[in-house]
Amino acid sequence: MPSISLAVVPSATPGDSRAALAELCAELGRLLSTTVTCFHPASYGELTDALAKDRVQYAWMSPAQMVMAGEHMQLRPLLSAVRNERTDYCSALFVDAASPARFTEQLRGKTIAWVDRTSASGYLFVRLQLAARGIEPDGFFGGELFEKSHAGVVRAVLEGRADVGATYAERPAEGAPVTRAGFVAVAPEHSVRVLEWTATIPNDVIVGHGLLTKEDHRIFGNAILTLAERTDGRALLYNAFHAERFITTPRNTLKPLYDLVRLARAHGLLAHL
Repeated sequence: MPSISLAVVPSATPGDSRAALAELCAELGRLLSTTVTCFHPASYGELTDALAKDRVQYAWMSPAQMVMAGEHMQLRPLLSAVRNERTDYCSALFVDAASPARFTEQLRGKTIAWVDRTSASGYLFVRLQLAARGIEPDGFFGGELFEKSHAGVVRAVLEGRADVGATYAERPAEGAPVTRAGFVAVAPEHSVRVLEWTATIPNDVIVGHGLLTKEDHRIFGNAILTLAERTDGRALLYNAFHAERFITTPRNTLKPLYDLVRLARAHGLLAHL
């Protein structure tokens, strides 16, 4: 296999994500007997641009980002993350616990923090859910911030720059605390209130550039799965991706995302892309 590059967009995962990615790439290089270069783009847009220019061959992406990037280039979903034995999660619209708001409808004229216009949990799912109830965010909210990461969204809300934010979260059983969410990862000691949850979203995926062969993708995917069978390998993967294990992306897993993107375009949410 020729030298390759693996990209990961910064997220809310604890620790030094750059160091974690560097350690993972070094071990993958040993397994693959090639050079695996790390790329740490600052945003989803920068990642898409790097893929389009073939500066990145493999990437850790949200499924919605993969679907939209795949409108302009050929990308192949290889592996899906498994967290807490789940392959999906939700988006949560949340406020600081000190906020008087108990319902989204009480936030008219307030400022909302989003991740990025191509983020499923940090923008698209919430926007479409609100629109279905007749709440058009452009006119409803007084201001919108785009923070480029889930950690940025959480900080914007907790610092008071935004009144409400959208981030990823795993919806708990009725009455149980939230144990996985952007706000749990960034500020586990800080109390927040979830105003609403979206429908489930497929977990992040490792994708391969279509310019590489299916055999290249098979070899790379097997290297990830091999690491996941080792104790030290699982630690490397968890530090880089915050996932306990991986499965081959099932066929039709991403169909709801293709439908979501079409719906979002119909609502004019993605007209700028």
